[in-house]
Amino acid sequence: MTEISAALQSGLRDEGLVVCTVGRGAVRGVLSEIGDIVEETWVRQHAGASTYLSGCEAVPLHTDHPEASWVAWWCDAQARRDGANVLADGQMLLDFMGEEEAAALRGIELSVPPQLPRQSLDSASVWDGRRLYYAPWYPVVRTTGRGRRALETFIALLAMGFGRRRIRLQPGDMLVIDNGRWLHGRDRLEEDSGRSLWRLWMR
Repeated sequence: MTEISAALQSGLRDEGLVVCTVGRGAVRGVLSEIGDIVEETWVRQHAGASTYLSGCEAVPLHTDHPEASWVAWWCDAQARRDGANVLADGQMLLDFMGEEEAAALRGIELSVPPQLPRQSLDSASVWDGRRLYYAPWYPVVRTTGRGRRALETFIALLAMGFGRRRIRLQPGDMLVIDNGRWLHGRDRLEEDSGRSLWRLWMR
């Protein structure tokens, strides 16, 4: 195990979030020591794009695919202005809600888009007692009254900035998060910002 991999495993275990500096050629090797890489994509702007991945509009806080245990972004180029990853500690939000209200989130189940090979889920609970799964654009496929009220509380706390952090990566920096704990997003980018991140999902 490399020194970087050891630091990654320790940081992810303790806080669920790590920032380190890694050469581009070493990224896959380092990350493969914490899990199987199951998806890779470049997060870059394209003229006229309207998707969160390729557009410039702000990206609301969310988690990624629930079968991705870890999400990593390696910075190839940063935006001239801002471009920071905006994060929110979901565990802090759940703790603030209290055990009973957090447990009610199990009553809200969201659709899981078909994005992974060997995918086993087509829906998942917002909170299953171990991992969060939330994005405002995922359709609800199962709901309860208590679950709806708990989700409204969760969304309100997110909007208030509970557990919020901002991390502005520089070229060569890599951010790795526990996808079942940390929600992520970003503020609006300028047109042609130049921001370029390599995103990898691990299982």
